Amino acid sequence: MKSKVLILVLALVMGAVATFFAINYLNSATRRLEADAEPVEVLVATEEIPRGMSAEELIEKKLIVTQEIPRMYVSSGAVSSISSIEGQVVSSPISKGEQVTLTRFQYTAQAGLSYGVPEGFVAVAIPSDAVKGVAGLLKPNDTVMVAATFKPGPNGEEALTKVLLPKARVLAVGTSVGAEAEDDEIKTTAGGLRGSSDSSDEKQIASTVTLALTPADLEKLIYAEEQGSVWLALLPATATDIPATTGRSLETVYQ
Repeated sequence: MKSKVLILVLALVMGAVATFFAINYLNSATRRLEADAEPVEVLVATEEIPRGMSAEELIEKKLIVTQEIPRMYVSSGAVSSISSIEGQVVSSPISKGEQVTLTRFQYTAQAGLSYGVPEGFVAVAIPSDAVKGVAGLLKPNDTVMVAATFKPGPNGEEALTKVLLPKARVLAVGTSVGAEAEDDEIKTTAGGLRGSSDSSDEKQIASTVTLALTPADLEKLIYAEEQGSVWLALLPATATDIPATTGRSLETVYQ
C-alpha cells in the first residue's frame, strides 16, 4: 500500500515538473516568435540603384525609404539609418525592393573615385586657392555655384562676370574624397589629440577641387578656366532652386 502511494506521489511530482518545463518551453517559444515577428525599420530600395550613387543622393531622390519588416526577415547588416552609410557610395547595384545593407557601400577612397561619379557625369579637377575656393573650407559632397569672369576680348567684347554653373557637386578636395574611415595607425586614444602637419605636400593637395559635371558643363568650365577666371561659391546644404542671373559688366555692376 505504501509503495502504491509512493509511486502515485512520484508520478504527481514528475507530472508537475514536466508541466512546469512544458509551460516554460511554450512561453519561451512564444517570446521567440513574438521577437521574430517584431517590426524593425530598415532602408529598402524603391528602384534599381546603380553603383556609384552616394547615400545622400539616394535619400534626396527617394530611391531608398524606411519600411517596417518582421525581425526574422531582416537581412544581415541591414541599414536602418542613413547615418550608417553617410559619406559612402554604392559599390554594387541594389535591386528594387532589396534591403539596403552595409556590404553594398564603401567609402569613395576604398571604392575608387569613379564610384562616386553620378551616371551621365564626369569628374574634372580645377585649380583652387584659399580665396577662390571658399577659404579652403569646401568638403566633398558640398554643392557649389561656379562663376566666371572674362576680360575684354580682342573684338571689343566687354569684361563680364556671370554665374557659369548654378549648381555643381564637389567630389573631392585635393585627394580627400569624403569621410573615409581613419587609418588605425593615426587614430588617437581617448582624450588624445591628432597631430597636424604643414608640409608642402598638404598645401599642394589643397589646391584642387574636383567637381561632378555633365559633358556640356565640362566644356563650359574648361573654356572659362582657360580664357578667364573661375570662382566657387558654397551653397547652403538645403539649397533647391537657384535664381537665374544676367551677368555683370562695368556698365551694370552697380545696378
